[in-house]
Amino acid sequence: MKLQRRLVLNAAALTIALTLGAAQPVLAQRKVLTIGSPFAPISMDPARSGNGRAGIAMMPAYEPLVRMGADGKLVPALALSWEHSADNKEVTFTLRKDAVFSDGTPVTAEAVKKSIEHFRSSKGPFSINLANVTAIEVLDTHKVVIKNSQPQPALASLFEAYWLAGNIISTKALATPDLLGTQTFGAGPYMLDPAATITRKTYTFVRNPHYYDKSKQRWDKIVMTVFEDQNSAVQSLKAGQTQVLVSDPLTANANIANLPKELRIVSQAVGWSGVIIMDRDGVTNPVLKDIRVRKAINHALDRPLISRVLFGKFAEPSVQLQGKGFMGYDPANENQYAYDVNKAKALLAEAGYSKDPKNVRMGYVNNSMSVTLSQVVMQQLKRVGMNITPVEYQNIGAMIQAEGRKEVELLVFNTNFGVPNLAKNQTLDKGNLNMFKTTDPTLTRLMAEASNLPLDKAEAAWKKVYSHVVDLAWFAPIAHTHVAYLVHESVKMPTVGASIVIDVVNMEPAK
Repeated sequence: MKLQRRLVLNAAALTIALTLGAAQPVLAQRKVLTIGSPFAPISMDPARSGNGRAGIAMMPAYEPLVRMGADGKLVPALALSWEHSADNKEVTFTLRKDAVFSDGTPVTAEAVKKSIEHFRSSKGPFSINLANVTAIEVLDTHKVVIKNSQPQPALASLFEAYWLAGNIISTKALATPDLLGTQTFGAGPYMLDPAATITRKTYTFVRNPHYYDKSKQRWDKIVMTVFEDQNSAVQSLKAGQTQVLVSDPLTANANIANLPKELRIVSQAVGWSGVIIMDRDGVTNPVLKDIRVRKAINHALDRPLISRVLFGKFAEPSVQLQGKGFMGYDPANENQYAYDVNKAKALLAEAGYSKDPKNVRMGYVNNSMSVTLSQVVMQQLKRVGMNITPVEYQNIGAMIQAEGRKEVELLVFNTNFGVPNLAKNQTLDKGNLNMFKTTDPTLTRLMAEASNLPLDKAEAAWKKVYSHVVDLAWFAPIAHTHVAYLVHESVKMPTVGASIVIDVVNMEPAK
C-alpha cells in the first residue's frame, strides 16, 4: 500500500531527525526550572490567552480560584471553599485571607469580581464560558457569589486554571490594561520578569515575594522557551538546556526508543486529534452542507494506520470527541465510519461532488504535529477525489484572529476532553472551534437536557449528545491522542489525569 509505505518512511525520517545527538549534562542550577513549549502565549492577559498547552505561561503567575486534581476533584487555591446553590445556578467562593497580588495589593472579593468582569468584557477566546453569568456579587471582603441564568453543575470548575476565568488579576493592574498583555499581575507563586523576557521567544518568571505559601515556590526561577520546531526542542532537552518539554504524541513516538536514560515520557490520552468540518451549512462551500460529503471525509481516513504510524502507543483510533474515562464516551460510536475508500467515493458521487469537485480549504497551525497530520489528511482526501487547498496559520493566535474571516472550511486540530458541560462550549456551542457558529436543533436540545443534570446523573444524557455529534459528521476525529511531556530525571512530575495538562506549579525538583 503506497500510502502506508510513505507514512512509514516519513515517520522513520522524523525519528532519525529528532534523535540525533548525544545527551549532555543537565543544567547545574537545579533551582532553575527550564521548560520548552511549542506555543507562545497569545497574550499574558488571561482574558485574551489560550488554554491547554498554550496556557502554561499563565500558570506560574496567576493563581486560580480552584485547581483541578488528576482525580477530577477540585482543590483549594485562592478559594478555600465553594458551595453550589441547590438549583446549580450559583456558586459562592470563600477566599483565603492571606493571598496578595505580586504588586502588593490584597486579593479580595471585590478584586475577584472586577477580574471576572474584565474576563467577560474582553471577549477573549473563552469568554463564551461565562455567557450565562448574570451577576457577580460581593458578600463580604472575602466572599463572592457568581450567578448563572441556567443550571450549571460544573460552575465552580470554570474557575480552575485550565479555563483561565479564575486566574484573578490585580484591580490596580486592570486600571492599566495596556500592560496586561506583556506583564503579569497575579497572585501566583511567581511573576514575569519583563527584563528577562523576549515576547514569543523566552519567558522568565521569578518568585512573587508576596505569595502566601513559600513551600510551593520550589524553584528560584522558571524559564519557558518557545520551540516552534520540536526537533530543536528535543536537542535542547538532550543537551541539558531544557528539563521539561511540553510536547505531542508525534514527537513522543519518534523519540521513545532513543531517549537517554535520564529522560522519560509522561503522557496520558486526554484529547483528540483530527479534522473539524467548520462549514457545515455550506456558507462558503456548499458541498459541505451535504452530510454525504461530511461522511465521505470520515470514511476516507484510515484511523488505525495513521494512529499506528504517526503516534504509536501514544494514540488510540477513534471517531468521537470524548475518550475512555471521560463522561459521554460510548464504545458503540466506534462502529461508525470504518475506513472505506470505495464508500467515500460513492458518497461523494451521490452528493454530486465528483461531477464538480470544488476546492475545499483546510487550515492548520504551523507546528510539527499539525503540519504532519495535515499532510496525511490531504493525501487521504485526495485519494477519494477531494481537492484540498491548505491554509497555514503561524500560531494559535493567528488562527483565532482569522475566525471572523471564515477563510477555511476544514481545520486540522487537536483539543482536549473534559467535563462536557464546559468542553462543549468551544466545540459544540458557538466557541472558537465552531467558526461558522453552526447550530442543530436536536443537538441544542440534547445539550440543554444533559447540562441541567447533576454530574453524577448525566452520563447517559451526554452519551446521547456525543452520539448525535457522530451522526451529524461535523467532525472527523482520527485518534484519541496523548498529551506528552519529555522530562529529565531532575524534575518530579505528577500524573496528568482529569487535569488535562500538568500545572507548572506542581513540577518539583526530584531531590
